[in-house]
Amino acid sequence: MNQETEEKVLLFENDPTVLEKIDQAFLNRNHKVIRFSTRDEALDALKGASFDLLLVGLGAEEVDPIEVLRTFVMASPMSSVITITDLSDDEIHEKAEGYGILGNIPRDVPSEQLFALLDTHEKIHQSLRKD
Repeated sequence: MNQETEEKVLLFENDPTVLEKIDQAFLNRNHKVIRFSTRDEALDALKGASFDLLLVGLGAEEVDPIEVLRTFVMASPMSSVITITDLSDDEIHEKAEGYGILGNIPRDVPSEQLFALLDTHEKIHQSLRKD
């Protein structure tokens, strides 16, 4: 990708360990990652700009992750979403059904799982640009 196709990523997360692991996953990728630790700041950013990808974890507030997901999907329905939760795959499939998320990664952020989701996102994004 060249500079003009840099993708904007909104990262909503408060845990420094999780943030560091996610930052490592974005090294050598042409993404501009903008971090937010409060839901209100992140939602305000969505009102003023479009983001290609949302990584939605936990902010400073203790809120149900599915409720947070719902809020972000409604605020930016055209963005791809990866959730960062400790919910099981079954819970994610059951509770997040209909929200069209790209996937979920656990809070310990295994790199291979995040890399696979980012690769999938990039393939989808590239195919949409060709049309």
